[in-house]
Amino acid sequence: MKKKKHSIVFLLTGEQWLGVLILCLLAVGTIVLLHFFQPKAVELVVVTNDSTRASFAAYQAEQDSLRKAKWKKQYSHDTIAICMQKFDPNKADSSTLMHLGLKPWQASNMLKYRAKGGRYRKAEDLKRLYGMTDSMYLALLPYVVIDTLAVDLWRDSVRTRRKDSLAALRDSASGRTDSVPRYVSHKRDTILNLRTADTTELKMIKGIGSYRAKQIIRYREQLGGFASVEQLREVKALQPLLKDSLSTDSLLSHFFLDSVHIVPLRVNSMHVERLQRHPYLSFEQAKAIYELRRRKIQLKHLDQLRTLDCLTEQDIQRLRPYLSFEQREK
Repeated sequence: MKKKKHSIVFLLTGEQWLGVLILCLLAVGTIVLLHFFQPKAVELVVVTNDSTRASFAAYQAEQDSLRKAKWKKQYSHDTIAICMQKFDPNKADSSTLMHLGLKPWQASNMLKYRAKGGRYRKAEDLKRLYGMTDSMYLALLPYVVIDTLAVDLWRDSVRTRRKDSLAALRDSASGRTDSVPRYVSHKRDTILNLRTADTTELKMIKGIGSYRAKQIIRYREQLGGFASVEQLREVKALQPLLKDSLSTDSLLSHFFLDSVHIVPLRVNSMHVERLQRHPYLSFEQAKAIYELRRRKIQLKHLDQLRTLDCLTEQDIQRLRPYLSFEQREK
């Protein structure tokens, strides 16, 4: 038995035992060093003052401008020219939204959101739009103008309609039929701004469907903007609804113009083809204006058009809001 114990002890040579001892010493030394030389946490104190805040604000402004430039560069390949302008996300139509740089599917999502009853109360609500990136939001932010009063009025009308509908359901359930009707049309109380209303909003008017809404928008674009609500009488698709004065007043009462925004006809620079596109001008009248301009070189006022036999006084009065006598640049 003693011989076996001695054989187990002396399985390692002297050099190997020396190596084991050195390794143990190194391990102990490492533990001691880590214990005594452990790095201490350093607290970072940032002192802010007016100059640092101003520098930070300047840095943020620079970053915002870079993001805007990157966003415009990203959408520079679009076939629709980007035109930054003031817009109300609760009223802008699809063409306006796409001219602001939104993709067609983004504009469609916004219109669907509004059609389902959604409204934007503040600019930050645009971030909820699917596909709205930070760079796009920062670029659009300075141009967002929301009519909060109109939003509040719309929400009040929605609450009223809901109360009426619930009352009608309760009455029908209890067997009463002499009070509120079972269906309350949401179209009868709708009042729209004719200058900015899109097809989705126009279809909220009783009697106006998709086709008539598109014809109203098309006629507005052909005119260059409505100068009066009475011009709705000239839309052919609406004429079946305007059979008598009572129905006319009922339809026109749904519209108003907060301001007149006209794309003018520049008679001193436009060609015959462009002039005749206006609904108030025929080819003969456009050609006569063009020939008069060639003889007079420059047209300066509306009275000069009265010398043309093809233009009646009624034609001139209708054209008055749309004509611009701005001089051509030499």
